Amino acid sequence: MNTIRFSFEDLCAFFSRYSSRLMVGMISTDGEAPEHVHQPHIIIRRDGVVEREYHTWAEINGDICLEVFPEGKPLSRYTPESLGDPRRPSSMLVDIENDLHPKEKLQVDPRVCRARLYFRNGELYSTNQVTNVRFADVKTGQVCGHAPAEMTIKGGLDVEIPEDGYARLRFFNGTEDFTFRSGSDYEVEVTNLAEAITGGHSKYFYNIVRPHPERMWYFAAGERLGLPAAGVGGDCWCHLIMFSSTIWEWMMGRLEDPES
Repeated sequence: MNTIRFSFEDLCAFFSRYSSRLMVGMISTDGEAPEHVHQPHIIIRRDGVVEREYHTWAEINGDICLEVFPEGKPLSRYTPESLGDPRRPSSMLVDIENDLHPKEKLQVDPRVCRARLYFRNGELYSTNQVTNVRFADVKTGQVCGHAPAEMTIKGGLDVEIPEDGYARLRFFNGTEDFTFRSGSDYEVEVTNLAEAITGGHSKYFYNIVRPHPERMWYFAAGERLGLPAAGVGGDCWCHLIMFSSTIWEWMMGRLEDPES
């Protein structure tokens, strides 16, 4: 059985309310200083060799769906087999709704995500664990007293290609689709990076929250493998964030298309 291993990095939001499906939203920061403008990038490797790349919002926008034929294994959450397992539970991603704003009802609009990737198959997990984590208020610098002390900053999804089957990354925006065929293993890097890599970019996750809450928390400090993040106090890693309570629809952009 062959596998498609997806990795997700930087300004991507995991919408995980439903156990049978996942949406990964990519957030735009247009209008910011050039070094803080995030651009999406998808790199597909087959057996270690680059097969296809998709660049910028011109190609990566709207609804994008992974379809598996014949029907693949349903979405599941990975459980690590040991403490040394580099794959960690997806629940270790910071949850903006339940970890950072547990007593508030955030008004989240996932349609604001400029690109939305949908999955019904695969084993979901997270990677790159960080300890001694601190979140702080964007305006005042006050430390968040209820944020988790440990978290992961990247996400992963392993999707099996059925024997004699295939999977298709389908774009509903005119961009050419990509077909994954049995007989090869694939790696797919999904990033939404800016020139500046800083924990201060956590504030951009609030771009899809209307109105903004009184306090907006950013990733201010943390340690990886026992070493402090370079330039803590705003200049540590950018990371993924989970939205585990937000209600969202499958292929929501298509629902607004009168021809769909």
